[in-house]
Amino acid sequence: MSMLPPSPSGRGPGSPDNGDNGDARPTEDLPTLLRYRVVLHRVAGQGLLMVATAMRELTRYGEAEAMSRMWQAHHTGRASVLETHLERAELYVEQFTAKGLHTSLELA
Repeated sequence: MSMLPPSPSGRGPGSPDNGDNGDARPTEDLPTLLRYRVVLHRVAGQGLLMVATAMRELTRYGEAEAMSRMWQAHHTGRASVLETHLERAELYVEQFTAKGLHTSLELA
């Protein structure tokens, strides 16, 4: 028996579990979010360490991962940075652009 009081909405850790998840729609009707890939492109004349530093500042990548993506973009012309939903991907593109890096979106 839980010792937590019920939440104000009546749902939560202290509320009884009656099997109703509170959703009006069945789970099979929920739309799936499309995933988008943020792609970093090589820009001639851009400092390589600046690219890695910007990637570390904008993502949760450590030094090794940021350097790996930087070298991939340098050698192949492009590197996949991450996959996420559209709004977040657009935010990353804007942030990379503000740092002077060329990025684009593509459907994952």
